[in-house]
Amino acid sequence: MGSWRRTRIITITVVIGASRGIGAGIARALATAGASVLILAGRDTSALSTVAAECQSLNSACTIDTQICDISSAESVAALATHIKSTHSRLDAVLINSGYSGPVTTDLGHSSPSIFASVTSTNYLGTAYCASSLLPLLVSSPRPPGAQAAFIAVGSNASFIVRGPIANTQYCVSKLAQLKLIEHVHEQYAARGLFAAAVHPGAVDSKMARETAPEEFKKFLTDDEGLCGAFVSWLLRPREGEGVRWLGGRHLCAHWDVGELLERKGEIVERDLLKAKLMV
Repeated sequence: MGSWRRTRIITITVVIGASRGIGAGIARALATAGASVLILAGRDTSALSTVAAECQSLNSACTIDTQICDISSAESVAALATHIKSTHSRLDAVLINSGYSGPVTTDLGHSSPSIFASVTSTNYLGTAYCASSLLPLLVSSPRPPGAQAAFIAVGSNASFIVRGPIANTQYCVSKLAQLKLIEHVHEQYAARGLFAAAVHPGAVDSKMARETAPEEFKKFLTDDEGLCGAFVSWLLRPREGEGVRWLGGRHLCAHWDVGELLERKGEIVERDLLKAKLMV
């Protein structure tokens, strides 16, 4: 982690779904990396206050702003965007962690339509609401040389799973839709200086995973909830030239060795890897 901490991330960043787990880990990592302003958004006021205090202890110079936001509500996300614009005037990065899996169901004939809709509303539509409300402010905000606007969603390798004990259709399909949405954001906004990507956080021993994963899979939940935050901080650190823009529009994994990832740039770009697409 030493390398990313040496280059300060001076940004105004909103973390949506920051009240616990991976989102809280992202907030703490960005505070440690030197974020100027952190807007922590979520549905649990008390939990957000706790995370805010932790971030403040890590970076006393950081301005911490907590806001209630339900990502499954377009109106709630729009209200968050209005608040950010009126209070902070600009925005550098959006980190979307809010996610919902519902009970693991591997048989569509026994799935709940209402839960399927809730999962889709949170994971896919919620990301779309964030794009609609926050992208205009992201791309119009001035920023110092070397800094980049970023729109990053916590994705999942479940996007590519169709069988097995965790092939939870409602979750897998919604995360694949989210991934394709990120690719569209990249296609439409990269030329305007925006970096967009989805990041798989690892097999994290989170509250949601412990509550929903089948017993036989829980032994694989070995990754720390802070891993994704460290990887995101690495992505966001200021760089000269192209930096990591070539990773835009792709599905990334927080537990990858970043040195090896950079070494494979030529192969990834030439073959347009790390995307969900039809191969014929």
